[in-house]
Amino acid sequence: MSGPTMTRNDATDITRTNWPVLALAFVAVVLDGYDTIALGLSIPSLARDWDVSASHFTPALALTSLGVAIGYIAVGRLVARFGCRNVILFAVAVFTVGSLLTAWSSSILELTALRFVTGLGLGAVMPAAVSQATALNPARLRQSIAVFVTMGISLGALIAGIAGSQLVSNFGWPSVFVFGAAASAVLFPFLWFGLPDERTTTGHVPVSDAKHSASVARLFDPEVRTRTLLLWAFSFLVFSVFYIFSSWLPTLLISYGFSTGLAPLGSAALGVGSIIGAGILIVGVLKFRMTSVLAGTTAAAIVFLVISAFLGPDKALLLLVFGGVGLGLQAGMIGQAAVAVSIYPQRTAATGVGWASSMGRLGSVIGPIVGGALIGLGTKTSTIVLLACIPVFAALIVVVVLGRIRVSVTADRESVPPVRA
Repeated sequence: MSGPTMTRNDATDITRTNWPVLALAFVAVVLDGYDTIALGLSIPSLARDWDVSASHFTPALALTSLGVAIGYIAVGRLVARFGCRNVILFAVAVFTVGSLLTAWSSSILELTALRFVTGLGLGAVMPAAVSQATALNPARLRQSIAVFVTMGISLGALIAGIAGSQLVSNFGWPSVFVFGAAASAVLFPFLWFGLPDERTTTGHVPVSDAKHSASVARLFDPEVRTRTLLLWAFSFLVFSVFYIFSSWLPTLLISYGFSTGLAPLGSAALGVGSIIGAGILIVGVLKFRMTSVLAGTTAAAIVFLVISAFLGPDKALLLLVFGGVGLGLQAGMIGQAAVAVSIYPQRTAATGVGWASSMGRLGSVIGPIVGGALIGLGTKTSTIVLLACIPVFAALIVVVVLGRIRVSVTADRESVPPVRA
């Protein structure tokens, strides 16, 4: 595949923001975020139509996250071999077809298999999009760009929650997946013609060198080893809790008196809070270290979780508080990618972002399983929420420790300006 290119001289000193690439990378991640939670908001309607318990869809949720985790792990090598542009195009094509086929699923086994394959595409998009957007924009903006592009997941969740409520009510659960597939299909030609090949833009790197830079072993170089482990732990904990709620919140809200048509508004509330959380990151990182901002948002998540556990059946207030939960948790999910970008050099960025996110996605496999098990056992929603505070508190401790460890990226890989992790 080939796309628009720039001369090497044009790119050796990138000083201007590449808005077209930034916009396309962002929209690709928006669709990623939409499709990621599409199943979770469809479960109440699916359970009713197929006459099964909601907990029966736990394997489909877990396998979706497992597929995404594998996509995250593989993306570094794929980018090194084929370039960000080609990986983004292929990944979007995979989850477009996967989403469309999901709409015609007729059994839990078929649904689970299709969501696993779709997850592979979903997992490859975000790290590749972040890597290309940061490679083709000024180095001084790397953290802000990483936050902005990753924020697309939050916007996608918001769109899914708002549109999903209307789609499920008026057209049934398959329309949620058809809508996502149609939007991805519309975007694809824009990606094809609008995304340049960053290897020709930033200067070609021999495949052998690129593979070396993309190796996971580079994430354990002495100067970054400890931070890698802490970042992985933080990602795992935050993702695991967020995906309990992104997967099961519509189902949990049924116990508060929400109808199957209104329950997807829980996903919308998470999405609104997530966007606010991303905005806090963008503004906060201008004055504070990213880890300090993440400590604040993680603490906020704990506060909102505790409040939600003791609320009554006030629907508007419940949505507001779960929006606060989304603010704190999604800020952590977005911020971990920005921390990864700041820790590792550009050639290793896709691998660093991908592996940190994959550790989070392993958490997102476990989170829905634990949530499904608790729901299947008839555990009260308030108890589930309070139990979720435990891993979030652990994440708070980890990010505080992470912020106290100073790391200097060595210049043997490439020169980058100092950034605050």
